[in-house]
Amino acid sequence: MRLEHRMNATEQAMAAAGNLLGDAKPFAPVPYFWTDQYDTRIQAYGIFPPDADVRIVHGDPVDGCFAAAYGHHGRVVGVLGWNTPRQIRTLRRLVVERASWTAFTVVPALRPATVN
Repeated sequence: MRLEHRMNATEQAMAAAGNLLGDAKPFAPVPYFWTDQYDTRIQAYGIFPPDADVRIVHGDPVDGCFAAAYGHHGRVVGVLGWNTPRQIRTLRRLVVERASWTAFTVVPALRPATVN
């Protein structure tokens, strides 16, 4: 997967330097993007499969300020922030660690509508 973002270049350089110094870790970047659309900041980390479970884990979409987590095959695979920059950076760790989806069991799961 091509990740054409400046953070990917930075993370790739850090991984290469670490491996040259003996870390022997595979390079496994987490896809990321952000955009400002007028007064809305949208940020996303991870991959969002169409059949993923979705849970609002912070805030409320009605208020225009929320964070959502995406789970697939029992793991957190993505997080999406809508005007929640601080919370989304914290949730990024769950994507990096491929945390168990049960971390969000207290919030009911939502299944995205399928478009026919």
